[in-house]
Amino acid sequence: MLGYGFSHAGGPEVIDAIDLATPAPGPQEIQIKSQAIGLNNRDRIARQMGGSGLTVPGYDVAGIVSAVGDQVTQFALGDSVVARTTSAYAEIVTAAADMSVLLPESITPENGVALITPGVTGYRMVELGHVTDGETVIVKGASGGVGSAAIQLAVARGASVIGIAASRHEVDVNQLGVEHFVAYDRGNPVKELAKTADVVINAAMDGIGGDDVAMAKDNGPIVSVSHHEPLLNRGIRFIHTRPLGGSEVGQALKGLINLMSQGKLTVKVGYVLPFTREGFVKGHQLLDEPHEGRIVIQVTP
Repeated sequence: MLGYGFSHAGGPEVIDAIDLATPAPGPQEIQIKSQAIGLNNRDRIARQMGGSGLTVPGYDVAGIVSAVGDQVTQFALGDSVVARTTSAYAEIVTAAADMSVLLPESITPENGVALITPGVTGYRMVELGHVTDGETVIVKGASGGVGSAAIQLAVARGASVIGIAASRHEVDVNQLGVEHFVAYDRGNPVKELAKTADVVINAAMDGIGGDDVAMAKDNGPIVSVSHHEPLLNRGIRFIHTRPLGGSEVGQALKGLINLMSQGKLTVKVGYVLPFTREGFVKGHQLLDEPHEGRIVIQVTP
């Protein structure tokens, strides 16, 4: 079976083709014939840090169920699914059944797989913020995958959302359903939005949180991708979002796919690359630099 990975740390060029054993599903797992693989920053970090021996990265996969474990009842051979797994850079992978979700015919494997990591992260941030109907939510990093998912999920809950991003993203962010767009490169969002947000969601890659405090109302939560807690006051709380695991992933994915099938949640796929060494190298080159839209490897056209 063909896969891709690396045996030492380095740039994108360390990725190479690997002959892998075909994995068999455990009792509570499914085997998936890959159709699309999502590339994420965690893959880039793993490549840059290296590991002990051969590493096959990747967490997000969409494909067709090709075998099921003897305790799995919710999936059958031939089902289209999306799943969170490990070692996803391969023709065939296995995934826990409770971290897998059926993919409707209305959603392509490319769009489905592109939703997984940013969608689950955005879902987690909205959940941690306890976003409810009628609240005002500020989303920093509004044009990114996580930020755009968080916006749409907050809007679906009835919140009024303010998106902060670069001015060149104004049209795209407005299409997500924000009530107001603020360009950080055309003024001072902190001054404009002082004490405005019931919930601040910081999905910006830099994760800087000092400005978040100024924009939050008294006693409001800040939910952030940053590990660094800003200096807090006025009863404001800081919550660092962490990846979901186990059945929580499946629950989040089920809700996300349902919203996407209803046209209430979209994801921007920026690049679809081939399942070749060149495709993965190009994908990691894109991960190493600023890029717009999700990066997807298409295993089968």
